[in-house]
Amino acid sequence: MPALLSPSILGDFVLASGPDTADWVSRLPGMTPVSCGDPSLHAAVRGAVQSGSNEDGSGWLALADLIEGQPSVGVDAIAPGTPPQAGWRGRFAQVVWQPASRKIAAITDHFSTLSLYTLSTADVFLVATDLRLLAQSPWCKRTLDLEAVYHFLNFACIPAPKTIFAEIRRLEPCTRIVCAMDGTPRSPVLDRYFVPEYPEDLRGSVDKLASDLRERIVATVQAYRPAGADGWGCFLSGGTDSSSIVSILARQDRGRVRSFSIGFAEAGYDELGYAQLAAKACGADPSSAKVSRGQAQALVQRVIESYDQPFGIASAIPTMACADLAHEKGVQVLLAGDGGDEIFGGNQRYAKDKVMETWFNMPAPLKALGSATGRAMGGSKILFLNRVENFFQRASMPNPDRFYTDDSFASDHYQELLRSEFRAAVPRDASLDFMRQLFRLGKTGGPLHRVMRLDLLMAIAQNDIPKVHGATRDAAVSVRFPFLDPALLAYTCRLPERYKVNGLKKRYLFKRAMKDILPGEILRKKKQGFGLPIAVWLRSDRAFQTMVKDTLFDAGARVGRLLQSAFIERLIAEHEEGSWDHADYVWRLFVLEMWLRRYGDAA
Repeated sequence: MPALLSPSILGDFVLASGPDTADWVSRLPGMTPVSCGDPSLHAAVRGAVQSGSNEDGSGWLALADLIEGQPSVGVDAIAPGTPPQAGWRGRFAQVVWQPASRKIAAITDHFSTLSLYTLSTADVFLVATDLRLLAQSPWCKRTLDLEAVYHFLNFACIPAPKTIFAEIRRLEPCTRIVCAMDGTPRSPVLDRYFVPEYPEDLRGSVDKLASDLRERIVATVQAYRPAGADGWGCFLSGGTDSSSIVSILARQDRGRVRSFSIGFAEAGYDELGYAQLAAKACGADPSSAKVSRGQAQALVQRVIESYDQPFGIASAIPTMACADLAHEKGVQVLLAGDGGDEIFGGNQRYAKDKVMETWFNMPAPLKALGSATGRAMGGSKILFLNRVENFFQRASMPNPDRFYTDDSFASDHYQELLRSEFRAAVPRDASLDFMRQLFRLGKTGGPLHRVMRLDLLMAIAQNDIPKVHGATRDAAVSVRFPFLDPALLAYTCRLPERYKVNGLKKRYLFKRAMKDILPGEILRKKKQGFGLPIAVWLRSDRAFQTMVKDTLFDAGARVGRLLQSAFIERLIAEHEEGSWDHADYVWRLFVLEMWLRRYGDAA
């Protein structure tokens, strides 16, 4: 196995302040206690945790893979209102303590690509990189946060600051928390130091802007290339983002860039053809494999073990399979294309939302006529008529309510899905209100940029990045995200909206910038995504059906205490008969049950 060519982020740390924390920290299984140089602080680490201290007694612990900058202790780490680690590029999660000021600060990078969790009482303050470390503490009762569970049912993840346990909080993206480090910590102070803003102030010809964008993309991707010739590679799905990264690096170092791709036998879920096309066109060294239903089922338990909270996106399984493939080939660092859709304008729903936004701004009488037409078509068994009804219904809403309709499973079925005790604790609009709060962040940007910012703060920071990190970490592989580079993001935020979605053309400027780098077939291909064919398996594979049903309808099922089993039975029956596709919802219910069995009742 070659030496790691960039700092590893495969580790964990915990820092504790308060009475009785020393004994608890010293007994954490698999963790090595370390000295903090201060009798009121206690820490333990495992894996590749970096640390440092100064003559004044200040110190720090960090997981960091930085393209620029070095972890260090500085006043900016503590003082709210100042931008911490302004020159850092890459991934980091850091905790800093300063005895002179009697303060502890914990900080994550712009998108919380590495999580930090806190637990705070009147006497104790704990911070850790894994929720399960804090869940083992005597100060965590492991009380389920029902609103967090509700968010999971809607979003398939639990967005920060909530976690599955009421006593524990997750630090939000681009946020710092500061707390007193004496025996009786005051209420922690939270400070969000970054929110994407969209000044849209770049001007010039399309050709000039495309050329400038290309230069910046190429320079950024090359900057994120690990040092050395071996021990690293790239995810390659066959989509434009991963294909761009592979192509740029292969041009820089032809024939020496390794790519890794996963496919499936099921039609509509396999992009290996496009991945092979991209690899061949740029001269990469490709490795690929297909995941069968049996292999996927064998990975299910690993997925449950790999995520410190319930995570209901099924593509975690092929992501893990791809990372396994890379690890088997001696790769320790992978580059991923996550974030490209959200900064270049590649999501299909951006184009759809543009049409709906146009309708939303139509005169009220015309909108009323459209809504009446939609209602008249409601309940039809004809797919086209149902889509017409759905269009008018969604287009009549403002954002983010309109955007939320893609993530509103539990809201839509609130009465029939949730037990009465659950409904009494969590209002129907709890998840929508959370999304509204995110949507209000930021001061600039038109309709498109406001939903792109929402996607960066929600879909990327709360969903996609935790998915990739959890899957790769389990395979002992680090991952880098060039398209989430702060400098590249800042540049794309200066581009007017028409360069992201022009008419209904997505990635308008990006495709012009990449026309001499990517094959035409890749630039023209329809976006497919990196999914798992659970919809097919739930209809046609007896073993997979049995696994899911036996889990959800077991007499001791935890979800049965929260949700109404009759509704879950109906979901599965409708899916099996082919009248509706409920695969995503059934999968997240299955994952929730499996995770609660593993971690909900015992540390």
